Amino acid sequence: MGRQEKWNRLIDAFSRKGTAFSMPEYPKVPFPEMIEKLGALTEEDWGKYAFSREPLEGRFSNEQKMQYTHKANDCGREWAEKIARQYGTRNPGELAEKLGMKVKTPKVPVGGGLVLFAQFVEPDEITIFTDCVDKASKLEEECGCDLLRRENLTNTLLAHELFHAVEERHVKEIYTRTERVELWRKPFSNKSTISCLSEIAAMAFAGELLDLKVSPYMLDVLLVYSYDKNAAWGLYDEIMNMTKKQ
Repeated sequence: MGRQEKWNRLIDAFSRKGTAFSMPEYPKVPFPEMIEKLGALTEEDWGKYAFSREPLEGRFSNEQKMQYTHKANDCGREWAEKIARQYGTRNPGELAEKLGMKVKTPKVPVGGGLVLFAQFVEPDEITIFTDCVDKASKLEEECGCDLLRRENLTNTLLAHELFHAVEERHVKEIYTRTERVELWRKPFSNKSTISCLSEIAAMAFAGELLDLKVSPYMLDVLLVYSYDKNAAWGLYDEIMNMTKKQ
């Protein structure tokens, strides 16, 4: 089975906060206020959030996390420019075609149950689940957030997954795969990649490719909001407390 990347934040929100039956009620925040405050967060802020989901998070100091965050963002931007120059376009749909990707757009995953937004499956398959696009794009009327316009939303999801496809083709040279941390030395050295660096870089790749004015990381909250407002408020509360911007 190939390595599979998922933009799967709704499941993450539920798994971090509990089930729909046990999840506490979080403070209700007006949607435009959420948009404004999330849009003001910096790359460093989103790096803190990304590392909070990292399995190896406890091995790094705050200073190390910020160094990794900066390098991962630089990696994403550099590869966006490199791919755009190589193929002569910044359009994710055209890039997907030129990279030989099969882009599928079913409404929901086969079998239902799990709520996914988008995924890349080796070697050449990207799926954008249109149910999340349908729901989230309707919120654009409520807040005027340009990121949620249907075309922009689809392109952002596709660009994010394109980075993972590029990453798989350049595993020996791309920073997100060559950067490793030693887990132990005896009797044999064991080194591991840092999984959140891939996500940080994918967000930067999408942002650079599409010239976005805000971080695509906002979609972690906004896409969840389109399914479950309380879960989104909980995730928003966690992020704002983590970044001390509340």
